[in-house]
Amino acid sequence: MRRTSFALLFCLILFGTGGMTVAKELRIAYVDSDKILEANDDYKQAKQKLQEEERQYMTQASTMEGNVKQMADELKAQSLMLSDDARKEREQRYTDKATELEKFRKDTWGEGGKLYTRNLELSKPILDKINTAIQKISKDSGYDFVFDAASSNIVYALPDYDITDRVIESLKKE
Repeated sequence: MRRTSFALLFCLILFGTGGMTVAKELRIAYVDSDKILEANDDYKQAKQKLQEEERQYMTQASTMEGNVKQMADELKAQSLMLSDDARKEREQRYTDKATELEKFRKDTWGEGGKLYTRNLELSKPILDKINTAIQKISKDSGYDFVFDAASSNIVYALPDYDITDRVIESLKKE
């Protein structure tokens, strides 16, 4: 769908003005957002902070997994020696711990989970700053369109139209 929309927009721009007189030349540029992010120190720090938090969650999940496995092993080893009530009680505790582990995983790594939310929290100010720099350079240079080579379907573009380094330099000055 995105590719079709991009192609349609591009065709309209190129061929849609065939009967009209074009008042000015169409100016197009592109950036490589991946390169901009990798060159941004704030992004690197945010990425490192998020990775550290994820490691802490992984350690916590690993501990929980170990406890659940230990409970399962004990239940299996002792199930023949336990009364029905004691066995049912331990099975229920095991089920509760396993459910708690799955809830923790979902709340941490699932859609809308802690890491997803934290990533948005850390990256939004950085992305806003980058977008502001791109918009300023684009307006100052008179570009009509600026595409992102990292996420668009740009098959080929002359390096002369790449403003990535200008954006990086602008961000470093701030």
